[in-house]
Amino acid sequence: MSENLSTKNLEASQKLSTSVLLETKDDEITTDLIAEELNQIPQELAEGDAKRDQLQSAGNPEIAEKISTHTLPQVKHEEFMVKLNAKGLREIPQVVFEIQTLKYLDLNNNEIKTLHKDLGNLTNLETLFIEGNGLIALPSEISLLHNLRVLSISHNHLSCLPKELSKLVSIKQLFASHNNIEEFPAALEGLETLEILDLAVNNLKTLSENMISMTNLRVLNLDSNQILIFPKVLCYLPNLIKLSISGNLIQSIPKDVKELRRLRALSMNHNKLIFLPVQLFQLTKLQKLRLDDNKLEVLSDEIENLQELRVLSLANNSFKIITKNLCNCTMLECLILRGNQVMQLPNRMHRLKHLRELCVSSNQMDKLDEQITHIKDLSIIEASGNALTCIPVEIKNCIQITKVDLSYNKLSQFPVGLCALIALKILNLSGNYISEIITEISFIENLEHLELSRNKLSSFSAHLCRLTKLMYLDLSENEINNIPKTVSNMKYLQVLLLYRNKFVSFPTELCDLKTLQTLDLSENQIHYIPSDICNLQVIKDLNLSSIQLVSFPSEICHLSSLEKLKMCQINGLKLTELSEELSKLTCLKELDISHNALKEIPEGIGELKHLVSLTANNNYISQLPKSITSLSDLQQLNLSGNQLICLPSGLHHLQSLKDINFDGNPLIRPPQEVCKGKQLYTIVRYLKTADERDGKILQKILKIIAGNVSFENFEFFCQKLQFNNAEIKSLENNRLKILQALNSWKSENQALTPAEMIDQLIRVLTMTGMHYLTNKVKALKLYTQSVKF
Repeated sequence: MSENLSTKNLEASQKLSTSVLLETKDDEITTDLIAEELNQIPQELAEGDAKRDQLQSAGNPEIAEKISTHTLPQVKHEEFMVKLNAKGLREIPQVVFEIQTLKYLDLNNNEIKTLHKDLGNLTNLETLFIEGNGLIALPSEISLLHNLRVLSISHNHLSCLPKELSKLVSIKQLFASHNNIEEFPAALEGLETLEILDLAVNNLKTLSENMISMTNLRVLNLDSNQILIFPKVLCYLPNLIKLSISGNLIQSIPKDVKELRRLRALSMNHNKLIFLPVQLFQLTKLQKLRLDDNKLEVLSDEIENLQELRVLSLANNSFKIITKNLCNCTMLECLILRGNQVMQLPNRMHRLKHLRELCVSSNQMDKLDEQITHIKDLSIIEASGNALTCIPVEIKNCIQITKVDLSYNKLSQFPVGLCALIALKILNLSGNYISEIITEISFIENLEHLELSRNKLSSFSAHLCRLTKLMYLDLSENEINNIPKTVSNMKYLQVLLLYRNKFVSFPTELCDLKTLQTLDLSENQIHYIPSDICNLQVIKDLNLSSIQLVSFPSEICHLSSLEKLKMCQINGLKLTELSEELSKLTCLKELDISHNALKEIPEGIGELKHLVSLTANNNYISQLPKSITSLSDLQQLNLSGNQLICLPSGLHHLQSLKDINFDGNPLIRPPQEVCKGKQLYTIVRYLKTADERDGKILQKILKIIAGNVSFENFEFFCQKLQFNNAEIKSLENNRLKILQALNSWKSENQALTPAEMIDQLIRVLTMTGMHYLTNKVKALKLYTQSVKF
């Protein structure tokens, strides 16, 4: 009884894993296929899986090349499952090969480059996942896994599959995508049990004629290879239900395609098809047909034969006319015609009673046919990028619509018919000529997302404030200069975009939006920030770029929740300094202060411990604060186009830094040629060597000073180095003690770099009037800096 239970549970687990592996646009069909073979998971089995998941995560989370000794007996007791995915393994732990009852082994996302021959010991293994490793070959011993049903070896470096694979007499599912396979593996030709085969993203150019023996193959994925000609052998795989061969170089489909009588899904996106044979339309079982990104111009009248067609996607082709016979495909649910040259929809569109999604964006339509208003199930309409001047008021009959995209058309009035769509949640009317918001908009009571950018709006209409469920509002690039007080009614608003409008002051009414998380007021004429901005207690993203602020607004430093702050002043007044209060923004992750006139970054920058990106290019910054080296989370640093001469030695502490840019600075330490490669390791290595050099120079300078300091200026010199009077007395006339004192001074100033100590000594020598020594030390410094290393 328990053995049967374990077997069923394994099958259930395979069902879940395989459905995840096949997440494509046609995944419903694939899942249906698997479901035909596997039973549903009873509740008690699902609980068993959860128990095992918990069990296998209970060991040491830092497992590298071994399994916890206290976990193994429990895994073995469960009899068949071991999960070791993403454990940093370089080889399979030897103890795994001792579990003779093992049926399920997951080794995904490790660093395993070879499989041990002992893999052949696992003769009861039914499922083997080893995706995302560095495999370059499979061992011949894999042929001993006679019970193996699922093998996943995707995302490796395999250039071929061993002939021994043909002995896997139980194999049903093989996933080998994202490898380097150039020829169809001969070993697969004998796998008559194989039902699902994934060879996507390889280097295949042709297929073997011997594939005809793979009579049980039902799902085949050949996406993103280099196939030039549609392989005719595919047409004689009698049980093929799903075929995906997108992203290749195929120019035509053979007439033999009519033999694929059971085919339910065909995807040939991103090829070079110029016509479709009429035989294609004899595939009466076809439910999903995807032909995006080809060179098709004509859709045959024979399309009406596809009576079970539910999805038809013809985006980015050259269609000008769509045959009216398409309207006889009455089961159609999704029609995608985006990116063609269609001027009008076919007659009798109203016959498509089950149509839920219609996309006709980027065509040449000047009107939306009233026929679509009779399609009661319509849920999504996308018609952006056309030349529509009006929307039929009858669209109000489509009460199931949840999304409408009419952006970038020629609408001069808000479509009143949309106001009756009570189910509407997403509406995009950007890029039109709408100058007024009508009262009836308030009837769209469930609207959550509204885009009205690039219109002719002169005000923030009070009617918008009645959309109390709105979460996203884009009114950018209009002519708005004020906000109504009733904006506070928008209690769920999270994103508000108002950039490039006509605001001359910060609208204080916005400070009442308690839920606002993103606010963009860039490219307005705002010249000050009110203290009330502190009321935006959950704000995370604030954009105040290209506005007219005279100085950095310290008011925003009280926004403790802020994660992104952008003050890039390409077109605005240039900021000359930052407030020290910037350090209060402890949640800040991204800071953009580029294109200003800043001469320095405040030392408080080091308090922004969560900072991930710092963009400060095109300023006048001549020196970086030492605290910048404490930003351990920093990943992006752009300081190009500044006045930096030297970089801080502590850059090696920025271990997360990946993207750096110091171009356009007069750098000496390190020189620009070291930085132009934008590699942190190279820069840090130079700085380390430079520090060692400066340390030696400093010691030499200390000896020079100790041996040449004039007794007339000695007392003043020591005072400037903050020696006390007692120390000064004890040093008089004893140059050895002077050198010892200078070394003590060096030890007490470890916070300074050797270069900074040298600069301080030069300043003191200048103040004491010891010009001979000053010139000698300066000459030594300049000479050593000019030496390349």
